[in-house]
Amino acid sequence: MFIGRHFHSLDAKGRVAIPHKFRGDLGGAGGGRVIVTVSPSDRFNYLDVYPAEEWEATIRKILATPITGEDAAEIREALLANYIHPAQEQTLDTQGRILVTPDQRQAARLEKDVVFTGDMQRFRIWSLEEWRRYDQTAAKDKAKVLRIPGLWF
Repeated sequence: MFIGRHFHSLDAKGRVAIPHKFRGDLGGAGGGRVIVTVSPSDRFNYLDVYPAEEWEATIRKILATPITGEDAAEIREALLANYIHPAQEQTLDTQGRILVTPDQRQAARLEKDVVFTGDMQRFRIWSLEEWRRYDQTAAKDKAKVLRIPGLWF
């Protein structure tokens, strides 16, 4: 399970070291395969990173979800163009790094300083500036979490 937040930096070639804790959950350096894709969020820019098995489960869920309505074809095409097509498979190198492609870096506005956030089954890679904006928004919405029925004891 991916939890927590971790601060790292991209190197000059666009590689970034996966946080040590996340690396262990992926099978360690040199063994873990991940799928990196652009987030579907229209509020924030970041990358979603899935272990290969979790990506496959996500694809099965997408394929099993009916898309209906007059604009179903456009919705399906938007999903492909904005989430599936940008996806790239990466394998952790011996130092536990992955390459973030130039297109993905541009889409997520990644330059040097990045933040990893664990989202349980996957994790995100943010630019430091975008993560700060997200964190401020999340702080304003904190009280809404208490409204989730059955979650709190």
